[in-house]
Amino acid sequence: MSERRSDLKALAGAEDAANALSYDPVAVSTQVWNDLNQVNGLLVNFAQASWRNAQAAAEEIRRSQSVRDVFDIQIRVARQGVDDYVEEGRKLGELLLKISNDALGGLRLPR
Repeated sequence: MSERRSDLKALAGAEDAANALSYDPVAVSTQVWNDLNQVNGLLVNFAQASWRNAQAAAEEIRRSQSVRDVFDIQIRVARQGVDDYVEEGRKLGELLLKISNDALGGLRLPR
């Protein structure tokens, strides 16, 4: 009788494990792939914007009339760069959280 209970418990545990994985792995993989493409786009856009800002600042410095103007431009560009970096980091963090939720959303923890 005890052996029968052990078999039933093992079977129930296997069913719980199967139910925990009852999501469509193809759909989840597709969603994660799409989300990772968004991450790639975000990083590329950030790099392109940083490059454009640096080139614009270099042009401003080239046209500047005094050392004070050069320092003002550099300080402004540095502040803007830090602000952009923090904002892009926030966006990236939100997107990575979405990716992890999408990837793990179909899983249910056994009780």
